[in-house]
Amino acid sequence: METQYKFDLGDWITHRDQPMPSLVQYRCKSSRGDEIYGVRSFAWDDPNRDRMIMGEALLPIDDPAWDVCLLTPDMAAQLAAKQN
Repeated sequence: METQYKFDLGDWITHRDQPMPSLVQYRCKSSRGDEIYGVRSFAWDDPNRDRMIMGEALLPIDDPAWDVCLLTPDMAAQLAAKQN
């Protein structure tokens, strides 16, 4: 049986509470079944580029996150394609 996740590798996401344009690089489930994602942030000002975040705090990328992203949507799409 294949494990289902909210986000796929290479998806662009943001945090539910603040803009944080990030690329999903890995994912796993905790022993309780919670989704945990390893993401790389592409925000202009972010001292912590790589982090692990619980899936419940993540949303698909939105316009406020694109506004603070180092990459354009086209550049981001090319990078995401290389992740798959």
